[in-house]
Amino acid sequence: MVCFELMLETARMAVRVCAAVERGEDVLVVTDTNKARIADLISRASKEVGAETAISIMAPRQMHGNEPPRMVAAAMKAADVIFAPTTYSLTHTDAMVEATGAGARAIILRGITEEMMVKGAMTADYPELRRRGVRLAERLRGARTVHVASDYGTDAELSIEGGEAFVLAGFATEPGTFAALPDGEVAACPVEGSAEGLIVFDHTMDGVGLLREPIRLRVEGGKVVEIHGADEAERLRSLVEASDEGATNIAEFAVGTNPEALLIGNMAEDKKREGSVHIALGDNHKLGGTVRSSIHLDGLMVEPTVELDGEVIIREGKLLI
Repeated sequence: MVCFELMLETARMAVRVCAAVERGEDVLVVTDTNKARIADLISRASKEVGAETAISIMAPRQMHGNEPPRMVAAAMKAADVIFAPTTYSLTHTDAMVEATGAGARAIILRGITEEMMVKGAMTADYPELRRRGVRLAERLRGARTVHVASDYGTDAELSIEGGEAFVLAGFATEPGTFAALPDGEVAACPVEGSAEGLIVFDHTMDGVGLLREPIRLRVEGGKVVEIHGADEAERLRSLVEASDEGATNIAEFAVGTNPEALLIGNMAEDKKREGSVHIALGDNHKLGGTVRSSIHLDGLMVEPTVELDGEVIIREGKLLI
């Protein structure tokens, strides 16, 4: 059993530092039946600072990006601060877009476990993560073309020209902002239709889990046109085919920046690993794009090499910026 007091200290850090919750604010903890104990810890930490705090417990969603119930969405829109320790992420949902659009700030704790509350990426120096994220984001904002390669066969190019780069370092202290915990990444929305080549996920895949065999995606015109591999690839293909037209969209390019992140087979932690890259399929409207989908699925490359306009910024998993 993970130590209750250690978990409570992490919950306090999330409430007091990452969200800067103040006395009298309306705080909503959105959770599901799998994560209720962690939700209770966050609620306790919120009440300690004098916030008006409520917990909303729903049935687990079926996949990342699935909408919460309407009554939960309404409560989210009315909150000053949202904490979301859930099995599947609510980040790329209309409910979260509307809530942050109304001024709520949100901390996403997708797939969080009790062990993750006390070791690994959650224990990082978050102010330093923010500083290094800002440096990397400045470089991404000035870039036109990204080339990604790996020993597993990844050889893909995409454009991020003219787009925003989002520093995700665990802080949501201003109205309308959101962050994830554990955190540590810089994300960008690829220009729609620009991605081309072969993308190979070699470690973890949303909706699938830890990979025994790599998943290979053939991408043309910004969309996945072929999925190859073993059983895990078949599972991903089934998820995409059961979704909607937007599910094949290359929705996100992101670099992990957290030196404390561990590879545990849980994407919430794995994709924060410093020098890793994850690329997402599906919805991108939360990142400033126009494609809407019921899914947003990340796939991880642990030791890629990345070039921005020909300059190497990651060499075999080592972040050079």
